[in-house]
Amino acid sequence: MMGGALGGVMATVLPNEGIGFWPLISMGAILGGTMRSPFTGVIFALELTHDVTVLLPLLVAAVIAHGFTVLTLRRSILTEKVARRGYHLSREYAVDPLEILSVREVMRTNIAALPANISVNDVAQSLRSDHRRSQRLYPVVDDEGRVAGVLTRGDLQRFLQKHPVEADDRRLTEVMRPNPAKAYPDEPLRVVVYRMAETGLTRLLVVQRDDPRKLVGIVSLNDLLKARVRNLEDEQRREIVLPLLLVFRLGTRRLRAEPIESKGSGGSMKKEPDAK
Repeated sequence: MMGGALGGVMATVLPNEGIGFWPLISMGAILGGTMRSPFTGVIFALELTHDVTVLLPLLVAAVIAHGFTVLTLRRSILTEKVARRGYHLSREYAVDPLEILSVREVMRTNIAALPANISVNDVAQSLRSDHRRSQRLYPVVDDEGRVAGVLTRGDLQRFLQKHPVEADDRRLTEVMRPNPAKAYPDEPLRVVVYRMAETGLTRLLVVQRDDPRKLVGIVSLNDLLKARVRNLEDEQRREIVLPLLLVFRLGTRRLRAEPIESKGSGGSMKKEPDAK
């Protein structure tokens, strides 16, 4: 209705091609642009009129409207309400797991954090007794549990090699990295991959968007690869439908036959044929 009304208004300025020509063109363009489906707008308009002569103008108008909305709007009206509710939507035709999965779905929450007021030597002894060794990035938190920086195993080993005597006197605040790279739980994984490529880091702290110092978890490159592996498993896994085997009972099939009477010189004789 909006497209038809707009076409009727524009018909007073545009060249006269008939009473319903410009409203029809505008209807197809509005439908193809707002719904991101130009061919659907063309087919719907042709269904209404059965006039093939307007195919070319409809196609041109719908394609231009589609290109305009793609360049100016982030989403179509079909997905705008869903996106406003906080769900990330992709406009790509190919499904990328790094685009449709968010950080909160792959991040690790069972992590160890280091207090900022302990000495470097105490941290080194604690890490030596840690047999898991799966965590390479350690967030450093203050007394209130808020993020003050990060420390890696490599940073700790390099400091101990250069300053073995000062390990008891130095605090983590003097060794840690004060401004770590961060990620947010609602971010898609593709954004995190780009951030890792820009910074050269393979592990990021996950913090709240409204409170950047509130720790939520850690996301690493291995976690991103797990998301890709999960998608590959879904594609390769196929539901195997076993064929229904009809089991026939094989065996001797007994047939009943009527006795055959044969007359001979010796009198009558009844003979029953063998049944197979």
